[in-house]
Amino acid sequence: MAKDVAKTRKISKGTLAMVITLAVLFFLLILMLILRTNQAICEFVCSRLVNAYQVVAGKFYSVTSVNIFEILVTLAILFALASIISAIVFFCKKKKVLSNRIMLALLIVCVCTANLYIFTAGFAYNREAAPVDAYQGEISKDFALKSFVTLIDDLNACYQDIGKYNDDGSVVSPYGEKQLNEKIRQAVDNVLTDEYYYDYTPKAKPIISSGVMTLNRIAGITFLPTCEPGYNRDMPIVDSAHTIAHEFAHTKGVMREYEANLVGAYVLLNSGDAFLKYCGYIYAISYVYEIIKYDETYFENVEAYPIPEGFRQDNKKIYNWWISQPSLGNIGEFFNDLYLKINGQEDGTGSYEETPDTDDIIIEGGDGEPDRYLTVITKYTNMHRMLVAYATSLSPRL
Repeated sequence: MAKDVAKTRKISKGTLAMVITLAVLFFLLILMLILRTNQAICEFVCSRLVNAYQVVAGKFYSVTSVNIFEILVTLAILFALASIISAIVFFCKKKKVLSNRIMLALLIVCVCTANLYIFTAGFAYNREAAPVDAYQGEISKDFALKSFVTLIDDLNACYQDIGKYNDDGSVVSPYGEKQLNEKIRQAVDNVLTDEYYYDYTPKAKPIISSGVMTLNRIAGITFLPTCEPGYNRDMPIVDSAHTIAHEFAHTKGVMREYEANLVGAYVLLNSGDAFLKYCGYIYAISYVYEIIKYDETYFENVEAYPIPEGFRQDNKKIYNWWISQPSLGNIGEFFNDLYLKINGQEDGTGSYEETPDTDDIIIEGGDGEPDRYLTVITKYTNMHRMLVAYATSLSPRL
């Protein structure tokens, strides 16, 4: 009888220790959620603490080309299922103390993971704007047109410099998958030199289960605790380049999605590599055209300065590839939207793009032609201003 009492007390003490541990972890979680509302604290945590963590963890997880995040997710699912099933079995066998401890252990692991993620990624959502070269002055119509022409000329030059094409004119990548990853990694190191960005640049890794990503319409995913920029390896390579650059931006301390898109395009365009620049234009071409969406001359300017037909074919291939793939509907978007809103991005998945101020105009048709409708840009976004600054760097006399 005395042994049974002692055993009960021992279990009670162990359970109490787990409850206290869980309470401390919840306290830390709540504390971090409160602290990350202060931008100055976020900058300190990211620039000093997360940056140091990134150097150590990034080098550790970059030793292997296998995506550790993917392995951890698999193990986490198996652990959660095993814990829940075991807890139910022991509960049915009247072993409630053991059942409770198993569930407490599961909760402790979950809250530990949440704490680590808030530390490595959550604070970065409230940082200052990521620094890129963006034109800050007034953009007149003449200046906008000259910038547009410079960018189109640069796109055409990149297309010519690549030199290898398919029968339809679309480009043939000069790089294999690993070589492309390393090229983008080098570009990230060469371009993102501001102290705002984390010191260490980890290796990009393909997701083995890319088919699952495709089903959920996911192009890339970065898990900051393991410092791994992951990407869907099944995408057309001219599409994956910006995705990889986008995920690299996350590992450099840029968590807001529209800024990661901006930084990704900025890195590719300023890489000095014809193929990487071409892939940057693949992503940014709609913004390039929006630079001259200021009045009714838009359509004639588009016709006056054509882009390569092969570039159109590459964009068409990307579109056709995505719509030809099976889909699970909006499941992936739903969870991504929820995740972004939890992290303070009120627009959820709408936060991937920065929306410009616009106005609708009607262009009267002549000689019996129908009227045309055009949405003009009345206030440029940071993406537009980055492109104008890039055009200025290409042609200083602009």
